[in-house]
Amino acid sequence: MGAAIFAVGLVMLVVVFVLAAQAFAEVPATLADPVRSVELGVGRVLATAAARAAFLLVMTLAASLFAAKGLDLYRVAGRGENA
Repeated sequence: MGAAIFAVGLVMLVVVFVLAAQAFAEVPATLADPVRSVELGVGRVLATAAARAAFLLVMTLAASLFAAKGLDLYRVAGRGENA
């Protein structure tokens, strides 16, 4: 069971990294386009990027804790079988 939880945590981390790549790919493109950067405002684009970064940080922390809990469960289950 611990190995499955660890695997789910790893999948969650991969999803977070993919979301980060998608979320932040548009920020440089928006800032490089003079028309879009003026329409949206540079401050708004950067504030949105900062908010996304904060959400991604929380998601990464949650996925890491989930994977660590899976490792702990796997380790405890292994000790129980050897005892």
